[in-house]
Amino acid sequence: MPEKERQDGASALIASPPRRVSMAGMAQPSSPSAATGEPALPLKSADGSGDGRPGVTPAEHAPAGAEPAEQLGSMLAGNQPARPPRHAVRAALLLFLNLLLFSGLCIFIHWLHVARAFDFSWRSYIEPLKFWGEQAQTLNDFVIYPISVEQNLMHGVVLGLLVASIVAVPISVAILYRFAYALPFIAAVLVFAHMPWMALTLVGSCILAAVKPFRLSFRFGAALVGMLPVIVYLYLAMQGAPQQLGTYSSPDQKLLLSAPWLLAILAACAMLGIIMAFSRIANYRRGAVAPVMAIMFATPAILFARYVGFDEVSYRVLESVYGPRAPMFATRDVSGDIFSLIEERLESADRERMLSWFLSDANKRADLLHRLVGVLQRAFLADRREASEACRRFIADHPSSRYVPCALYIRAHALDTRLDLRKLLAPDIALEREPYSDFPHVESEEVWQALLTNYPESHLSAAARLRLAQLRLRRGDVAAAADLLRPAIEADAPESRPATRPSGPLSRSARPESSLEVDPGPYLAEARHLYELIAANRDDPRYGNEPLRRLAGLDPHRANYRNELLKLAAQFPQALLEDNIMAEWAAATPDRAEREANLAACIAAYPDGDGAKRAKRDLLRLRDLQKRPESNTPAVTP
Repeated sequence: MPEKERQDGASALIASPPRRVSMAGMAQPSSPSAATGEPALPLKSADGSGDGRPGVTPAEHAPAGAEPAEQLGSMLAGNQPARPPRHAVRAALLLFLNLLLFSGLCIFIHWLHVARAFDFSWRSYIEPLKFWGEQAQTLNDFVIYPISVEQNLMHGVVLGLLVASIVAVPISVAILYRFAYALPFIAAVLVFAHMPWMALTLVGSCILAAVKPFRLSFRFGAALVGMLPVIVYLYLAMQGAPQQLGTYSSPDQKLLLSAPWLLAILAACAMLGIIMAFSRIANYRRGAVAPVMAIMFATPAILFARYVGFDEVSYRVLESVYGPRAPMFATRDVSGDIFSLIEERLESADRERMLSWFLSDANKRADLLHRLVGVLQRAFLADRREASEACRRFIADHPSSRYVPCALYIRAHALDTRLDLRKLLAPDIALEREPYSDFPHVESEEVWQALLTNYPESHLSAAARLRLAQLRLRRGDVAAAADLLRPAIEADAPESRPATRPSGPLSRSARPESSLEVDPGPYLAEARHLYELIAANRDDPRYGNEPLRRLAGLDPHRANYRNELLKLAAQFPQALLEDNIMAEWAAATPDRAEREANLAACIAAYPDGDGAKRAKRDLLRLRDLQKRPESNTPAVTP
C-alpha cells in the first residue's frame, strides 16, 4: 500500500469519534440522538402486508449519521433498525388493556340481562343458540327484562350504546391491527356476554372489513361494509314471539322495543368513524385509539350509574321472581302433582286408569290428598324462605336504595303468604294450589314495622298499618291496633293511588312502588272496617276485649273456620261482638244460595247491630253477581 494512503487512513482513524462496543461485539453509535430515537411502531399497509411505509431500504433504517460499519452491523442483525422494545410492548399492553375493558363491557351487558355477572354453565350458552320458536331468546328480552324501557327510557339508551361498543371495537381492531387480533374480542362476546349469534355475526363483519378480497382501502368504508351483517342480525334478533310481544302491541310500544337497536346501529357507525379519524391523525399507530375506546366503554357505564342504577337491576329481578304477582305465589293447577303420586302407587302412566283409581275410593283419595298437601307445603315453605332471604340480601347490599320499601313489602308479603288447603281438600276436587296473604304471620311483624317506621309516606304503608293492627289485635292490644288504624280513616283514597308513568324522558319511575301495582284502596277500606269493628265492640261490659282478640285470631282460610265461629259465639253469649261473629259465619257459607239465606237471616236477627252493615254489604255484592253472571264468564268463540 502506498505510504500516502496509509497516512490518510491513520488520520481518518484518529479523527473518527469513539464507538461503544456491546456485549455481542456489535459497534453501537455514541450519538445521543441516535440512541434515543423513537420510530413509530409500523402498522400494516393498506394491502395488509408490511409496515405501512413502503420503499424503505435497510440502509434507511440505520440511525442518521451512522458509519458504514454501523450500517453493516444493523443489516447483519436482521435488516431491521435497532429500536427500543418499549414501543412494541406499549402497543401490546394497550391492546391487552382494551381487551380487558371490552371483556368487562361484555360482563356488564350480561349482568344487565340476568343480574348475574358470571354464568359458565352449558345451559347459559345453549339457550341463546335457539334463534326461532316460542322459547327463543331475542334482543327484546334485554329491553323487557329485568328493566323495561317503559319503566326507564335511559335504560334503552344504555343498552344501545353497549351493543354499539361490542360491535364497533372488534371491527376497529380487525382493520387497524389484523383479523386475528379481533378474535379474542369476539370470543369475549361469546364467553362473557353469552351472545353466540352476535359473536358469529362479528366474525363475518371482521372478515368483510379486514380480509382480502373483501376489504376496501378506504378504512371507514371497510368498517361500514363490516356493519352489514350486524344490521341483518339486529333485524332478525328483534323479531320476538307473539306471546312475548303481547303486552307491547301499540305502535309506541313497538317503537320503544326497536329504538335501542336503531340507536346501536347509528352509534356503532359513529364510533367507527371517530376511531378511524383519530387513528389517521395518529398516523395509524397501534394503541393510539385506546383512549377513544376507553371513552366508548365509560359512556354507557356512566349513564347507567346516573340514570338507572345498579340497585334497580337487582330489584327488578327480585320483584319478578318473588313479587306478589310472581309465579311462585300464583294460583296453579296441581293435578300433575297428584298424578305423579298415583303413578308411584300404580307404577303406570295411564291417565285414565290413574283417574279411575283415584275416584274409586274416598279413603285412597283422602290419603293421597294429604300426602300432596305435605309435599306442597314443604315446597312452599322453601319458596318463602328463599324469597325472604333474597329480600334481606337486597336490603343489606343496597341500604340507601329507593327500592328498599318495595323489598320490605315483598318480604313481608312472602312471609304472610300461605296455602289455602280448602281448595285441595274440597269435595269437588278442584286440585288448585291457591295462596293467600290476608291473614298476617307473626314472622312478618318486624318487617311491616320497619316499612311503616322508615317509610311512612310510601303508598305501601297502608298495607303495613293494616297488617300491624291485625297482629296487635290478635295479641289483645286493642288500643295499639286502633291507633294504627286511625290514620286510615283520615286518608284520602283518590290521592293514595300510585303513579304508574315516568315523570320525564331521563327519569326513573315517578314512584318506585309503581311497578308493584299495589292499590292502597282495598287496604284502606279494610282498615276502616276493622277500625269500626274495634270502636263498636271494644271494652265489652261482660267480657272485655277477649272476644275481639279471639275473633282476630281465627284464620278464615282454615277448613274448620265456620265451626270455630260458632264455638266462639257460644263461648261469649250476648257479647257486643255476637252479631259480627254471626255475620262472618254467614259470609263464609260455601253454597251461594245458602249463603244468601244466612246473610238475610243475620240481618233480620240483628237489625240494629253493626254486624248487619257487614251482612248487608255482602248480600248486595252477592245479588249483584247473580244479576250479571255473564260479566264473570269469559266469552267462548267457536
